Amino acid sequence: MDSLILNQSLEIYGQSLVATCQLSSLTSEALSLLKKGWSHIVVLNQEGQPQGLFSARSLLNWQSSSDVHVFTAPSVTLDDVDLEPLPAIAMSMTVADLLNRISQYRHSAENWALVDDRGNFTGILEVSVLLKALLQMEMNQSPSIASLLLPLVYQFPLPVMLRDDQGNIVGMNAAWRNSLHTSLPSNPLNTAEPNAEMMLEDRSQLLAPTIPFTHQFCTTDGESFTWQVVNVALHGSLQGLELAIAYDITAQKNLAQELSGLSRVKDEFLTCINHELKTPLTSVIGIASLLSNSTFGELNDRQSRYVKMIHQSGRQLVSIIDNIFDLAKAESGQLELYTEMVSVKEVCQKSIQQVKKLVQQDSTIFRNYTFEEGWELDIQLDIEATVQTIVADQTRLQQMLVNLLSNAFKFSFFPSELVDDLPPIPPQIGIKVRWWEGWLALTVWDQGIGIPEEKQCLVFQKFQQVENVLTRRFEGTGASLLLTRHLARLHGGDITFVSQVDVGSQFTILLPPEPNSPVRQSKLIDASQQQIPHSQSRLVLVVETSTEAVELLRSNLTNLDYQVVIARSGTEALEKARRLQPCLILLSPDVPMLSGWDVLALLKGDSVTRHIKVVMMKRADEPKIHTHQADGILLKPIKPEELNKFLPYYPSIPKSFKIIYLNQNIADPYLHLLQELGHSLIEADNLQQGEVLANIWQPDLFLLDGDSQFLLDHLEQINHLERISDLPILLITKSVIAEINWLQSRFNKLSLHDCVGLDLTTSDRATILLALHQGIMTIVSRTTPIQV
Repeated sequence: MDSLILNQSLEIYGQSLVATCQLSSLTSEALSLLKKGWSHIVVLNQEGQPQGLFSARSLLNWQSSSDVHVFTAPSVTLDDVDLEPLPAIAMSMTVADLLNRISQYRHSAENWALVDDRGNFTGILEVSVLLKALLQMEMNQSPSIASLLLPLVYQFPLPVMLRDDQGNIVGMNAAWRNSLHTSLPSNPLNTAEPNAEMMLEDRSQLLAPTIPFTHQFCTTDGESFTWQVVNVALHGSLQGLELAIAYDITAQKNLAQELSGLSRVKDEFLTCINHELKTPLTSVIGIASLLSNSTFGELNDRQSRYVKMIHQSGRQLVSIIDNIFDLAKAESGQLELYTEMVSVKEVCQKSIQQVKKLVQQDSTIFRNYTFEEGWELDIQLDIEATVQTIVADQTRLQQMLVNLLSNAFKFSFFPSELVDDLPPIPPQIGIKVRWWEGWLALTVWDQGIGIPEEKQCLVFQKFQQVENVLTRRFEGTGASLLLTRHLARLHGGDITFVSQVDVGSQFTILLPPEPNSPVRQSKLIDASQQQIPHSQSRLVLVVETSTEAVELLRSNLTNLDYQVVIARSGTEALEKARRLQPCLILLSPDVPMLSGWDVLALLKGDSVTRHIKVVMMKRADEPKIHTHQADGILLKPIKPEELNKFLPYYPSIPKSFKIIYLNQNIADPYLHLLQELGHSLIEADNLQQGEVLANIWQPDLFLLDGDSQFLLDHLEQINHLERISDLPILLITKSVIAEINWLQSRFNKLSLHDCVGLDLTTSDRATILLALHQGIMTIVSRTTPIQV
C-alpha cells in the first residue's frame, strides 16, 4: 500500500457526528437515543473521556421477568450497565499506527474512540469502514500526481472529495466524511437536480466548473443542513479526476426564505396601501372636480384656487402611489407587458399632450413662476423619417416618455428665475427619435439646470432627487427614473443619459426596434437574442464618473460617427454591456459599486461579453498593472489620436444613396418612397446606358423589378457587364422572395438581395417605408468593406 495513504491521520476517517451520554445518565435517556436511530451511544465521564459504548446488546440482561413481550429500561445509571469496550487512540496517530496496534491483538474492538492530547473524546472510528476505504483506495489508486494532490485535499478546511472519471472515490478529507459521505447518494452529480439559480463563474483556465447542486439532509435530532456541492473537472496532468467541494449554505437558504417572506409581506402591504389610499383619493378628486365645475354653486376666486390645489394635489398623490406600486411590481418580476405594433410618432405626440395637460393643471408651476397670459408649454418633436413602428407596450412606452418629459420640464428652470417682474425664459425641452446601431433611440432633452457630477451616479437609485429635500420647489419621490429604467429593460432595452450643470440633460431610451424582435413579457430579454451583428456595431460604452471626461469622449466619438452610451457604476456597466453589445468599452478603474478592474474580469469571464474590446482609462500617476485582461490602456487626459487606435474602423455609411434603375421597371410608389427617404435616383433606358451612367455617377445600388423570366434575362445580361455586376442588386419583386436562394446560386458572381415585406397591395405605407429602408441599409452595410 502507498506510504502516503498509510501516513494519513486517523482524524480523516473519524466520525464526529455521534450520540453521547454522561456516565451518570439514566439508561432510559440512552434508550431514547437508540429509538431515534442511533446504533450506539458513546458514554463519557465528567472529564469528557470515553468509557465505553452503549447499544442494544447492553440491555439483553435487563429483560423484564414480569412480561416477556414488553421491554422495560432499568431505572439505573449507565455506570451500572455492562458497556461494550471502546479503546481510545490519539487522533494524531496515523493509519499505519492503528493497523500495527490491531495486529498485536487477536480480538480487537470494532470501534475505536479518537481522543485529543488531553484524552477528551473527539470522534469515533469504525475499523470496518476504515478497512473498506483503504481497500478501495488501493484498488483505485491514481497515478503519483494524484497522490501528490491528496495531502492538499486532507488539509482543506471545506469538505472536499476527489474521484476519478468512473465515479470511484480517490480520497476525501475529514470534513467531507463527517458531513456528506454517508448522506449523499452514490452518484449525486447524476441524481441531484442542478440549482439553476446558482451558477459558478469560470475563474481560471485550469478548472472547468459544472453546474453546482444542492443537497439537504437532516440529522437524527431533527436539525437540517443544506450543502451546495460544486464539481470541478481537473485538466492537464490531472485529466480524468474530479474535485467536489461542498459549502454549507444553510444560513443563506434560511435568510433567503426569510427575505422571501418579507418580500411577500411588502407586496401585500403595497397592495393594501394602493387600495386603501386610492379609494378615498378618488372621492376627494371627484368632489374637487365637481366643486371646480360649479356644480354646487359659484365659487369666488380664492375658493376656486383652493379647490384647484386640492384637485391637483390629489392627482399628484395618485400618480406617486401608481409609480411606487409599479416599481414594486417591476422589482418583484410581477409587472407584465402587453406588446403590440405601435406608431412611434403617435406615442410621442400623446406623451407630449399628456405632459402639457399636467403642466397646465400643476398649480406649483404658476405659484413659483410668472408666465405671460395664455402661455403654453412647447415641446419639440424631431423624428427621423424612417422611424415608423415598434413592438412595445404602448401604455408603458408612453409612461416612460411622460416620466422623462416631466423631469425635463421640472428642472428646466434656474433658481434665478423665481417669481420676478419679468417672466422666465420658456423651458426648452423636446424629443428626438433616431436609429442607434440597430436600436431605436428616444432621447428626451432639456436645457435646464443639469445634474451635478457627484449626483449622477445616484440618478437611478431609489428616491433620489437633484434638489435638496428641504428646499426643493417640485413634488416627487424620485422613483420615476428608476421605474423608467425597469420598463426599458423589461422591453429588452436600457436607458442612458448625459448631463452638464447649467447646460442641460439628455436621457435616451434604447429599445429593440425590429417588428419581429422577440420581446418577452415579464422578464428581461437576453442580450444575445437582441444584439445586432458585432462586426457592424458603432456603439461605444463609456464607463466614467467625471462629467468633463464623459463630455470629451462623447464629443470625439460623435464626430467620428459613433453612438455613445454612458455607465457610471460597475454594475450598470455590466448590465449595459450584456444588453447593448457595444463594439468597444472605455472603462475607468474609479467607478462605484464595482471597481473597473473587477468589471474587466467579469466581462472577460462571461461568454456573452468576452469578445467585446475593453480599453482601460487610467491616470498616469496610478500604479502600473502588469497582468490584466484589457485589450489596451489609455492615459488620461485621452488624446483623440490615441483613442483612434482602439476604434474599429468602419467606413461611414451615408444616410442617402445613389440608386440606379431601369426606365418603366420600378413602380412610381416605390420611387416616391425612395425620394422621401432622401435617396438620389438615376434612371437608365436600358442596361447598356445603365453601364455608362454607373461609370459616371458611381451609384451604390441597382434596383430591379419584374417577373421570373424578366429577371432571368436581365440578370444574365448583367452578369456580363463590368460595372453594374459589381453593384449590390436589390430585387423588390414579391414573387422572387421564394426564389432568391436559387437565383443566388445560379448567379453566384452577383450580389443579389431581396427586400422582405414590400407589397403595395396589402402592406400599409409605414410598413413598406420601414422595410425598404432596412433592406437598403442592410445591403449597403454588408457590402461595405470593414477593417479593424
